[in-house]
Amino acid sequence: MSTRFHCSVNNKVLLWCVHLDIELISPARMDSKHLTLILIGISVLHPRMDALQKLDKPVLSGPNAALENSVVDFSCEIPKKPSGLSVHYELYVESNLGKMIGEYSSLSGELATFSQYIRKKHDGRLICKASGHNNTDIESSFSDGWDFRVIVPVGEVSIFPHRNIENIWEGEALSLQCIKTKGTYVSYEWLLNGAPVQTPYDRNNDTLNIHRVSALNTGIYTCEASNQYNETIFNSSSSVSVNVREYVSKPELSVDVVKLEDGGYKAIITCQSTKGTLPITFNLLNHTDLILTETTDTTSALFSIPIELNRYMGRMRCNASNQGNWVLSEPYDLTVDVNCPALSESVGGAVTVTAFRHVALDFQVVSVELLCKVERGTFPNYSWFLNDSRLQDGGGSDQALLLLSVDRHRAGFYHCQASDRFDNSSSISSPKMLISKEALNTLSPSVVIVVFTSFALLNVAVIACCIYGVVLRRRYSREYPLTEQRTRITDKWEDDEDEDEDHLMLEGFEEDAVQADRLSDSAENEDQSVDETVLYEGTLSE
Repeated sequence: MSTRFHCSVNNKVLLWCVHLDIELISPARMDSKHLTLILIGISVLHPRMDALQKLDKPVLSGPNAALENSVVDFSCEIPKKPSGLSVHYELYVESNLGKMIGEYSSLSGELATFSQYIRKKHDGRLICKASGHNNTDIESSFSDGWDFRVIVPVGEVSIFPHRNIENIWEGEALSLQCIKTKGTYVSYEWLLNGAPVQTPYDRNNDTLNIHRVSALNTGIYTCEASNQYNETIFNSSSSVSVNVREYVSKPELSVDVVKLEDGGYKAIITCQSTKGTLPITFNLLNHTDLILTETTDTTSALFSIPIELNRYMGRMRCNASNQGNWVLSEPYDLTVDVNCPALSESVGGAVTVTAFRHVALDFQVVSVELLCKVERGTFPNYSWFLNDSRLQDGGGSDQALLLLSVDRHRAGFYHCQASDRFDNSSSISSPKMLISKEALNTLSPSVVIVVFTSFALLNVAVIACCIYGVVLRRRYSREYPLTEQRTRITDKWEDDEDEDEDHLMLEGFEEDAVQADRLSDSAENEDQSVDETVLYEGTLSE
């Protein structure tokens, strides 16, 4: 009984099959024919055991980046390749090892060169494979990966918002995507009204995300997409306008009372919100009844209703709304007392304007504040005029102060008028004041006189002090001789020294003091002798 085996072409597996066949054949049946076949197989297969050879790792080199549609060369070689060995080189992209992008056969040991027409498929890590040329006994080897970037210049871009940017309210999310027609390795820069966006974002990502928008996010957004090859920068940009709508804030209600020409009174009710996207609709309510309504392009509205003194007119409330929300003010109980101080005292007396100057570093007046004040009146209302034309940006019950910048457009004669808030039929005007750059930066004659007078008095005082010092010095020299002055100075020094030093100095100056006394005595004797001689001569003359 014989057993058949199917063995692989591999040398090691075939040898194992032959060896197994030897063991299965019994010695009795082993004849010369089988033995001959076994020996021939062993003799043929045994030399091929050491024939398989592995090549060293090849080295791949070339540029790290190139533009699309350009031609570049890559090289590959085995540093210590055996002489006379023919090597076949193949070039692959690591992400697609099943598709070869280049090949080269080095038959005489020359450097393998791959000239490639660059397409997007070349982007990634390149691998070089080395194997024996038509020689299956040589085991292939692979090089390390070579990073290669395919640069496609950035094309036109457009901004795609992920929601309706014309109707986005504060607190909502905003997402803008910068879509390009082409380009690789692109970086993105976002601008808001020409300045860089302060919200953090990934510059390698094409999307800008703002989680909670506010009114500060309103403006024109610009996406700048760019990439670079060598020293050439390719860029493109696109812009879109974003309008963030604000919810209207809770309004505040204030009431003014105005006296009419017929002797009656009316209440001017102001409904004021601090913010809100325009237009805003204001409704005036008395309890729950709608009295008046007004839609304005400002954040405030005025309502006028007739009133009676000493009568409760109801509980007033103001409702403000836009397309985003609506809010209600705090209630206000409207009652006007006939004994109200505002109705008992009207404006009167003189109206004065005081100017406060603001000076820059070069001592030039750059702005001025004008303060208007009436002599009496509980609640005066002020109005400002330039060259007898009323200003719209100044005045009011609480705006007695007017701030002006000193330029030619604001130059002229200013004055203010004060009137009673409850009866504006009569008003009092202040004197006119010239406000101009030349007038404010010119010194008045009185100031010039004061400055020069002060300077002259200062010079006179300095001269008088000098004269007084000279006279005093001469008088001091006549009254105290030189020796006495020296003694005074010596005594002054002695008082400032310690006791030990005083003792030593006294011993040192003892002889000098004796000599000074002798000189003083001789001087006195000489004076006496001179005086006696003069007296003697006078006596003889008599």
